[in-house]
Amino acid sequence: MTDWDAIVIGAGPAGAIAARRLAAAGARTLLLEKQSLPRYKACGGGVPARAEALLGIPIAPVVEDTVDAIEVSRFGATWFRKRSPRPLASMVMRDRFDAYLADAATAAGAELRDDCPAQSVAAQHDRVEVETPNGRERGQWLLVADGATGPTARSCGFPISGARSAAYELEVAAPQAALERWRNAANVDVGYRPWGYGWVFPKERTLSIGLVTAPARGRAIRRQAQRYLDRLGLAEARIERVAGHPIRYRRSRSEPVARGAALLLGDAAGLADEFTAEGIAYAVHSANLATDAILNSDRPAAAYSAAVNSEIQPELDAARTISRLYYFCVAAWPWLARHASNLVNYLWRAFFRVMRGESTYAAELRRLPGGGAAQRLLAAS
Repeated sequence: MTDWDAIVIGAGPAGAIAARRLAAAGARTLLLEKQSLPRYKACGGGVPARAEALLGIPIAPVVEDTVDAIEVSRFGATWFRKRSPRPLASMVMRDRFDAYLADAATAAGAELRDDCPAQSVAAQHDRVEVETPNGRERGQWLLVADGATGPTARSCGFPISGARSAAYELEVAAPQAALERWRNAANVDVGYRPWGYGWVFPKERTLSIGLVTAPARGRAIRRQAQRYLDRLGLAEARIERVAGHPIRYRRSRSEPVARGAALLLGDAAGLADEFTAEGIAYAVHSANLATDAILNSDRPAAAYSAAVNSEIQPELDAARTISRLYYFCVAAWPWLARHASNLVNYLWRAFFRVMRGESTYAAELRRLPGGGAAQRLLAAS
């Protein structure tokens, strides 16, 4: 057996950032990835500016476009476009982005083993053992970052929340005119029932196009995606990749994110918000909180749980409240939602501040008349 201070499972943003920070602090760190890097990852590939500030390394080498405008439509009919004075997000392809972060982890001293799945995991109070195709590894801490459908959390005895959505994504080789139309801008297409939205995220040579909706609508999501492509004028464009996947949501402080020597990061802990379904910012934030707990606390599991509950969960709760209010209004009163969203610029300034990392969902919700009461009512329901 090889002894490690920390074993990290999953080389996405959460796992790679955690491995880099631990290794840079002198911890003997093993980073395991079940697939060979670089590998495709089903994801829109939008990295909010607030996430970039948390990464600790520049990502310019893998950025394909930046977005400072959002165009809102309803079933393809454009409502309006809003522009931020500063970039909201960088657009990346996850194969290049994740490999870049993994390279940064190895440069800091972590040992990366890709094409090396964790075949079984045994996590106890003070140590973990992971069986891999190359043998058994033993460590003091296990950081679980293998995604919403990864098996490790369940193997470690964590209960898995049933709150989730269905997502469906296509990488589309769009014609040049479409690429130029969406340069520096993202589309958000609303009106889907009971909630959800479609998106267009611009990349250098393709458009990432997808839908996120309620899991009960998962069987219809392909048809909805095809209609969305038709409305975008991309029915004949070549589709390079198609992937569907669930997004899981943590809805309660009582849902454990740490147990014994195991800590759940990012999507493995359900850390995605229900307004945008975005998870990269929370993945990176949780990686930073986990590494801080391991490096600085005598009780890392307790310290990490407390940090997630105080720094991340309020954002998830506020985003859920905003999501329910917004999607209800769009479905019930589309005319009112359109004009209110367009004319009340405060709403967009608030959203842009959150995406840029200048504010939080919780802070902006408290500023809305009745926002705090709405959050308490929904939390109790």
